[in-house]
Amino acid sequence: MKFLRFNTKEKEASRLAAERLAAKKIAKRTGSRPDPREPLPRNTLLEGYNIERVIGRGSFSLVYRAVEISTGNEVVIKEYFPKYFSIRKDGNTIAPLDGKKLFTFSEGFKQFFNEAMALNKISHPHVLKTNNMFRANKTAYLVSLNIGGRDLKWFLGTVQEPMSQAFVFKVFMPILSALNFMHGAQLLHLDIKPANILLQPNSESLLLDFGAAQRMNSSKRINNMQTLTHGFAPPEQYDRKKSLGPWTDIYAVAATLYYAIACKPPAKSKDNDSESKLDLNKYSAHYEPHLLQAVNRCLTYDPSTRYDNVDEFAAALLDGSKWESLRDYEMDAMKYDRFLEATRESQRDLAQAVA
Repeated sequence: MKFLRFNTKEKEASRLAAERLAAKKIAKRTGSRPDPREPLPRNTLLEGYNIERVIGRGSFSLVYRAVEISTGNEVVIKEYFPKYFSIRKDGNTIAPLDGKKLFTFSEGFKQFFNEAMALNKISHPHVLKTNNMFRANKTAYLVSLNIGGRDLKWFLGTVQEPMSQAFVFKVFMPILSALNFMHGAQLLHLDIKPANILLQPNSESLLLDFGAAQRMNSSKRINNMQTLTHGFAPPEQYDRKKSLGPWTDIYAVAATLYYAIACKPPAKSKDNDSESKLDLNKYSAHYEPHLLQAVNRCLTYDPSTRYDNVDEFAAALLDGSKWESLRDYEMDAMKYDRFLEATRESQRDLAQAVA
């Protein structure tokens, strides 16, 4: 038995070493710094959950697949563990790297809690719910059911051609519906991108990751901790003097649509004078011109030229289809138990891809 335990520990150490080596290779290839964070060891027991392995790494958190011991349910656990200015110490505790990082660490900790509070205000079929939150190891954890599927970023990396228009509607209309619900609750998402859209095995899409969520019309902009994804964040998110609003999230959705259609992300808006636009002649064979024009309008750097709200943007995307508005689409989706006849073939392809 002692030999078996030693062998298991040896395999785990080998696996972690392989993960670190792979991370260093990716960092070298992309020009980014390697991730120095040590994840929780496999089979760590944490508040009734058994940690299995890391499945995601964000700027401010590590994400694990785990099992709830009492029920046997697979769950996903997000651990607040900021990259570059925190460290894991003995006993698996998380702490600021040094005294100079204490304020930044604390601000991020508050933001992590904001995600849980934001999710508690949202009850929508296309928003992933958090069903538990707890403190341990001098940090915090968010728990949600592991519903399977893969994110849109992964999916777009597997295809060589633009998504069909029916496919675009199937993936993005539920996201716009969720976003419209958020805005009605006076909340902005502020980090919409392909990696934050989950494609479930049943072909339904979900909006993820509310770590950057912020109250609408808030006078407070989070210093040093704002989540920005180059290519999907509009110019106003880089400037704390500029106001944020629904138009900010709408830009991010349009940027994600651009990625889905052009098979590449838009240019970084912070320091690029040339706005990314879809070539109408190039893509008109796959999409209605008004859909391409609506995406281009929302990719402008001037917020005043974008649509004022999600309903207007959705109506422009749907123009000429059998749905006149986002509400029409939602009602039709419910009528067919959220499986639209016009997209059944796309559903089957998507379900097979993310299974």
